[in-house]
Amino acid sequence: MILLAPLLCGAALVVGYVLVVAMAIPQLPEWAQPGVVEWMFDIPQNSEYEDNGASAAGQDVVPWEGYHAPDGNLSGLPLSGPIRHWGEWYEKPLLGCQFHDPFYLSHSGVDFPVDTGTPVITPMGGKVVWAGENGPWGLLVVVENNGYQVWLAHLEAISVAPGQILGRGHPVGLSGNTGNSTGPHLHFGVKHQTEDGRFVWLDPQQFFTRDDYFTIPCSD
Repeated sequence: MILLAPLLCGAALVVGYVLVVAMAIPQLPEWAQPGVVEWMFDIPQNSEYEDNGASAAGQDVVPWEGYHAPDGNLSGLPLSGPIRHWGEWYEKPLLGCQFHDPFYLSHSGVDFPVDTGTPVITPMGGKVVWAGENGPWGLLVVVENNGYQVWLAHLEAISVAPGQILGRGHPVGLSGNTGNSTGPHLHFGVKHQTEDGRFVWLDPQQFFTRDDYFTIPCSD
């Protein structure tokens, strides 16, 4: 019983901490809440973690090759309209789950619900540093240029190969539902190499505008 007491006290402190955080965070401005959650719960934003940030990287780590070349301007979407979702045609892609949305705090990109088999393009010219199966990402294509990597995940098919040099807008494959995916969609992630040599996820919405998509609930 004597040894059990410190363990019970420690558990009580942890539970109390979680309850205090849970009550305090909703009182903050909406824009400040994700950052505070990440800080207080020590959610890793280092890129060497999987899509859901829950476990250390393994197979999903994609190498950086230091590729630098023209046509490295990252801009726009990896899909172009019209696109189809659940059999319905839309003029523009549909943006569902967003970067660090409230329902998925460690989400490392944005999700575009789209029927399987939709053509996917790269929004940045560069070198293909990954093209193939990659654990929770399913079939994955990663294009690198000028310190950025574009990650296009959960594909059904891939039409490029590692080492291939692509121009912006080049087809890379077809959307699908492979890997850790609960429904057909395209996961679009952006990694950036920082000055101190770390690699961090960026919000892909920095690279396209509100006019480029329609918004739907985060359900896919």
